[in-house]
Amino acid sequence: MGKQIISPVKKFSGSVILKDPLPYPDFIAWEKGFISADEKTDKTHGEIETSLWSGVLAVVEKWELKDFDPENIPATPRVAILDLLAWIVREVGKMINGVEDIPKE
Repeated sequence: MGKQIISPVKKFSGSVILKDPLPYPDFIAWEKGFISADEKTDKTHGEIETSLWSGVLAVVEKWELKDFDPENIPATPRVAILDLLAWIVREVGKMINGVEDIPKE
């Protein structure tokens, strides 16, 4: 069974189950999402977010979020969806690195 994380984003309340342990093919897809997001400086915010979401989709086992469809990820409301993306990215980073909290630089 994966690792359950509880959403702190009110608009998208519920939980997400991350693949844990994370298989190498999914880890590579996760990394490719970040590489793609960082490749070009002329990308729009939406293109960068789409690249990040592609990595996130590779590491999620199950979605249990209110008002969220992983096959048609909403672009709005902006603050809520960006908060959701940032939260999942942080949680996956913690899981991959094996830490409870990622130190701030």
